[in-house]
Amino acid sequence: MKPVLFFFILVSFLLSCNSNKEITSSIVSIEGNITGVPDGKIYLVESRKWKTPLDSTTIKEGHFEFKTKISSPFLASIHYWDSSQVKRLLYRNHTLGADSMQTSTDAFFVEPGNSTINGDNSNPPYLRIVAGKENELLFKNQFVDFGWIGNLDSVTRLQKIAAFKNTIAQNPFSFFLLESIYRSGEQYSKAELKNFLSLFDTDVQQSKEGEAFKKYITIRPDDNAPFPNLLLLTPENTSPSIVDTTATINMFVFWASWCTPCRKEVPLLKVIEKKYNGTGLKIISISIDEKKDQWLKAVAYEKMNWPQVHVPLTQIADVQNQFRFITIPLIIFTNNKGREIKRFADYDPDNISAYESLINQYVR
Repeated sequence: MKPVLFFFILVSFLLSCNSNKEITSSIVSIEGNITGVPDGKIYLVESRKWKTPLDSTTIKEGHFEFKTKISSPFLASIHYWDSSQVKRLLYRNHTLGADSMQTSTDAFFVEPGNSTINGDNSNPPYLRIVAGKENELLFKNQFVDFGWIGNLDSVTRLQKIAAFKNTIAQNPFSFFLLESIYRSGEQYSKAELKNFLSLFDTDVQQSKEGEAFKKYITIRPDDNAPFPNLLLLTPENTSPSIVDTTATINMFVFWASWCTPCRKEVPLLKVIEKKYNGTGLKIISISIDEKKDQWLKAVAYEKMNWPQVHVPLTQIADVQNQFRFITIPLIIFTNNKGREIKRFADYDPDNISAYESLINQYVR
């Protein structure tokens, strides 16, 4: 199972194991001496909010420095403009030794203290960042899936959860681990999430990120509650119920036009639709595109012969909470009352055999 772009999307930082005082009012210095980047402005941004820079500085002859204060560690990137294109600094995974030549990421953790960046941004193995413990955890766990366990058999799933608990117990001050679990929250039951949270240090639990985690657990629907039978618009402006009460099994496909893995999965869905047409399987694709016109273009291009509906922009956050997900692609199978049977996160061409195995248990 591969981490989606979503991996790079999900993480925060480990502080030294002293106290929350280091977290709440910490000076950060990020100094770079690099090649491969033109003179000019460069920007420090939170990874999930790249359109809104947190800080900017000037790079001249490869040297730059950011100095700022942070209340808690966070995942960030540094970008610049070159020939009207946004480009980012790329960091090698130094924990892989010689294999670091094969991997890079544009993400790192802004954490208290001094961080240095050196190397050539234009050629592999790119840049080497020297920072604190959160970055060490990030790189060491770059290919660890803290989510994506919903696809696993029950024994393997429990083994994974036990391993995650052990990692947290060894690093109870880690914002990286807190964020990794939180951002994959849909893969766990509410009881499992509560147990994960209890393993973190009290200061981490009471941080802004910890409080967000608690709120998510509180407002999330109960695990066994049926999903709401939403009425969403089709391209023809009709509003069918997403749960087909006459079906023997429903297949909700959450996607968006901009999601490359979602588009890759369409051919597999066409195989499923053709094979099980008329057997009691009901497929419905549910788009969370912010722009309706982009959804309509994608629907016209993909030619999917099953119902297509769109979630209005103002309802996307509510739908993600109601159906307990953050990232896509996501497929949720339910019974005819809207109760979840199983979910599959991420795109994997091998998933089709798992889909068929599950569907075969319910179809006529």
